[in-house]
Amino acid sequence: MALAVGTDLVSVARIAAVLRRHPERFQRRCFRSGEQTLARRGGSRQAAALAALWAAKEAVLKALGSANTGVGMLDIEVVGGTTGSPSLQLHGAAAAALSVVGGKRIRLTLGDAGDSAVALVIIE
Repeated sequence: MALAVGTDLVSVARIAAVLRRHPERFQRRCFRSGEQTLARRGGSRQAAALAALWAAKEAVLKALGSANTGVGMLDIEVVGGTTGSPSLQLHGAAAAALSVVGGKRIRLTLGDAGDSAVALVIIE
């Protein structure tokens, strides 16, 4: 049963612009090392990969609602599943917030088209 849903849409161009201005700092502050590796595998589509990861993190924050107080971007991690599909691992304040809303499982789907990346999160 779904307890909460969050979605987010991100401009790839916006993420590409941030990458040009602050490539190291932006990635270090917002993405865990595994996520940075995932994005680098995208080669010329690194900005699109990071946009999708950013959308996932924002969608988690929205799904957590008022329980997300104190949750940082590094508390939310997108990881590859055993079948290669993305999943989420929550750390620290994000894991605590999930517990507050009564969530036992969190599902993620990602997509991108042209200059947009989208994420949908469902807390069960």
